[in-house]
Amino acid sequence: MAKTGDTVRFLNTTGGGVITRIEGRIAYVEEDGFETPVLLSEVVVVLPAGHEPANKGARMMFDQKAFDEGKKEIRSTPAPKPVEVTVAPEPELPVEETEYGEQMAIALVFEPENAKALSTTKINVALVNDSNYFLFFSLLIRDNEAKAWKSLFTGEVAPNEMIDLASYKQDTISEIERVVFQAIAYKKGKSFQVKYPLNVSKKLDLTKFFKAHCFRPGVYLDTPCIEIPLYSERR
Repeated sequence: MAKTGDTVRFLNTTGGGVITRIEGRIAYVEEDGFETPVLLSEVVVVLPAGHEPANKGARMMFDQKAFDEGKKEIRSTPAPKPVEVTVAPEPELPVEETEYGEQMAIALVFEPENAKALSTTKINVALVNDSNYFLFFSLLIRDNEAKAWKSLFTGEVAPNEMIDLASYKQDTISEIERVVFQAIAYKKGKSFQVKYPLNVSKKLDLTKFFKAHCFRPGVYLDTPCIEIPLYSERR
């Protein structure tokens, strides 16, 4: 370990000098009248304090062995371990089941932000899971240019829950004219009756989205909307 009075060279840059003082892990190295602060771990001793070079008139040469030893010491010093922050998962809310929820009902709900300005307002699309089951689902829309299908939304919806999927305006609502809804129903942490996987294809009547009287309070919202059933086991 370097100490006051040692002549040192810098490990990671050119230059060096005599250590005039040490404060903590910082050594102050003087060369040509200038004092430079540097980490002790970044200097290597080339001439201990109290020693004189063999050739006093010669320029101090770099000590490769001391340099290698210094680098070895740095490499052998274990890097500090990163602090691990553990975030507790948010507890899942208890599922409230209904008497009729064992018979599944699923719907799409279209709700305009401003029902009095249908030509310019956004129309929000939501999925209603009116059942006691979790649904892992995908809602697909038709890509007419590719003559194939693409995913509009994939995810999970909890029992008796409504989630937002997307929003459209009048000039883009045609993108959702044809949809396919696919889903698997299940319960968490309890027994349940197995439901067949769903695969429902639907073509929407887009003319309704241009008529204000077609938007009215429904089963799931008390604001103007259009509700389109996708699947129901209820009679």
